Amino acid sequence: MGEYRRELKKLAERVMEVMDENLGLEKGYIKRAFGGPEENPFFGTKVSHYPPCPRPDLVAGLRAHTDAGGVILLFQDDEVGGLQILKDGQWIDVQPIKNAIVINTGDQLEVISNGRYKSVWHRVLALHEGNRRSIASFYNPSLSATIEPAAKLLMHLEAENETTVDKVKYPRFVFGDYMQVYQCQKFLPKEPRFQAVGAAAV
Repeated sequence: MGEYRRELKKLAERVMEVMDENLGLEKGYIKRAFGGPEENPFFGTKVSHYPPCPRPDLVAGLRAHTDAGGVILLFQDDEVGGLQILKDGQWIDVQPIKNAIVINTGDQLEVISNGRYKSVWHRVLALHEGNRRSIASFYNPSLSATIEPAAKLLMHLEAENETTVDKVKYPRFVFGDYMQVYQCQKFLPKEPRFQAVGAAAV
């Protein structure tokens, strides 16, 4: 498991470098933004088990939510499905693929990119048959990291003669403060979470 986690961490950092490039940011920008004054970004792994449910019609499964952090790398069961993402108002199955890693983006990447990358709504259905197992690894900011839209992206708005104030979609806040709000509002719409933590930071 130790070697697996080390390789997944490298993959997450490579994914963030690709995002840096796509956004026109310098290499390593997102990784640096995820670090606190004296802390490194957080990398953790969670193993989940979803047993068969005799009455899936009566159970919500893992309710729809977005992830609070940055990059999520999911090694899902290669035989038992159940994971769905929300796209264009419809729930779409994420089909199990042998030896594949599902890459998901969390709320903090949405903020840093000023909405160009969206955190993904997802859920896990309760199923009548099959034991579903998954290993999710999370590359998140440190709790002391200050998160805000990348200044270079806002400068581009100014260069295009657009009103920056009208185009900034997300506030500046400390990730630890965001997590306190998220714990209470995880399964609620994400926009009020951003508004609440932004108001508290003023």
